[in-house]
Amino acid sequence: MPGPRIEAVGAIITDASGRLLLIKRGHEPEAGRWSLPGGRIEPGESDQQALVREVREETGLEVSPGRLVGSVERPWPGGGVLVIRDYAAAVTGGELAAGDDAADARWAGPGDIAGLLLTTGLEEALYGWGVVGPRPPPALVAEATRRAGVVWLTVPGSSSAFPVWHIWRAVGEGRPSSGDPPPPGALYLVTGPGEQPAPGLGAAAGVTVTVPSKESGGALVSWTARVRVVEPGSAEWDAVIGPLVAARRNAVLGPGESSPARRWARSATVFCLAPQRA
Repeated sequence: MPGPRIEAVGAIITDASGRLLLIKRGHEPEAGRWSLPGGRIEPGESDQQALVREVREETGLEVSPGRLVGSVERPWPGGGVLVIRDYAAAVTGGELAAGDDAADARWAGPGDIAGLLLTTGLEEALYGWGVVGPRPPPALVAEATRRAGVVWLTVPGSSSAFPVWHIWRAVGEGRPSSGDPPPPGALYLVTGPGEQPAPGLGAAAGVTVTVPSKESGGALVSWTARVRVVEPGSAEWDAVIGPLVAARRNAVLGPGESSPARRWARSATVFCLAPQRA
C-alpha cells in the first residue's frame, strides 16, 4: 500500500543584490544541509498561510507570497512522498535570525551557493527554474577556459576575486580519439610556497571562475566549480603534473631541481576545479 502524501511549501526569496535566502536544516531529514525556508502545511492552512508561517518561524522575516515557481517530490519515511510547492516571496518586514528547526539562515549569491552543501535535488531545481542560472554551455566553458592564460576565482564569502594561472585538462586527454564529442574536463592549478597565492581556496567546497575577455576586458564567461585536492602520487596527479610544469613560466628551481614537481608534492597543493554538473 502506498505511503502518505505529505504537502509542504518552500519560499524562493531574493534580495536587491540577487542573493537567495537559505536556511541550514537543524533536524532530519538532511540535517546540516542548506535549503529553502519552508515546511509542512498544517491542517486548515492554505499554501500561502503555511509559507508565511514557516518563513517567520525559520528566519524571523515577514513575507508576502507570490507566484508558484515549481514543485518537486521527495521520498518520505514509510514509503510516503513529500510534495513541495515552491513559491516566490518578497520580504515585508522582520530581522533575519535563524529560528525553529533552522540551525542557521543566510543570504547566498551564486558564488556562495557553489560552496554550500544543499539538500538533495535543490541545486538542479534552482538551475532548472532559472533562479540562479542559466549555466553556460559546457563547450563554451571548456574552450574559453582552455584558451585563457589567467582566470579569476571568487571564493564564497569574499568580496573580491584573485587571478590564477592554470591548465584545462579533458578527462582522458592524450588517449586516442574515438570520434566522439570531447569528454568533460576540469581546471587545474598549483598554489603554495613560492607559487601563486589562492587565499581561501583550500577551505572552499566551490568557487566562481570568471574567464576574462581579451577584447573587452570584461567577463567572457563565468561558471561555478567544485573544489578538490589532487593527491600526490595518484593517477590524476601523474596525468596533470607534466602539463602544469610545462605551463609554469619562470619557475625558480632549488638546488638539484630539474622541475618543480617534487617540491610541489612536498609543499604545494594542486587543485582540481570541475564545473558543476548541468
